[in-house]
Amino acid sequence: MKILLAGCCFWYNDFALPYIMLRWTNDNNLQVKIIMKVAASFGDTVLYDSDLLTLSSPEYITDNVISLFIEMLNEECEAVYSIPPSVVQLMKLTEPSSLVEMFAGLELNQYEIVLCPVNDSRSATSQMSGQHWSLLCYIRDQSTVFHIDSLDSFNAAETKIMASKLSALLGKSLKCKNLCCAQQNNGYDCGIYVIYFAREIVESFKLSKGFDAKSVQKPLPDSYRNRLMSDVTKLPK
Repeated sequence: MKILLAGCCFWYNDFALPYIMLRWTNDNNLQVKIIMKVAASFGDTVLYDSDLLTLSSPEYITDNVISLFIEMLNEECEAVYSIPPSVVQLMKLTEPSSLVEMFAGLELNQYEIVLCPVNDSRSATSQMSGQHWSLLCYIRDQSTVFHIDSLDSFNAAETKIMASKLSALLGKSLKCKNLCCAQQNNGYDCGIYVIYFAREIVESFKLSKGFDAKSVQKPLPDSYRNRLMSDVTKLPK
């Protein structure tokens, strides 16, 4: 028989942090089980209260938060495709010889714009190894990849890697350029800026049917985190 020794839930700023449950098993071993409380979901992404805590606080947001808003963008415009962060990371680390075979199913040539959230992590497994997020934007009719980085050109090396991978998948050479964009004034809002830039690009394309470089030059609106929180609360759990 398994006997529950303890079960606790910690609250912080109205968010329930993970439950911690301790159990003894029949063979007298102690098991620790962490139960995450689901806060919202969209597509293949599930957000937990611990993810939302990073969105409501002045700190780095989790990969899950970025993934959710990227997935939401793919429902906004058929001509623009935003590749999920986990897929971008896998593409970046995949050997060129296997790249086309693994990712041909994305059929990137059908889109006028492709957005790639890029992290400077070189790990295939750890979500905690990267320091910075930026956005890569492929424009089909210009055969160009624009690097949109809220911290100048911090991710320049990652941009070159991803641009070469996109070139291989698209079957054509691509120009790679840094694009002037709004800059963060702290050390933790890079993920917020990636979401902001991606949303602005999509909204601009829906209005003009083209890419407008000025769409990423506008300053991040005040209380933008609160706006994202509001969007999350409208989603099902």
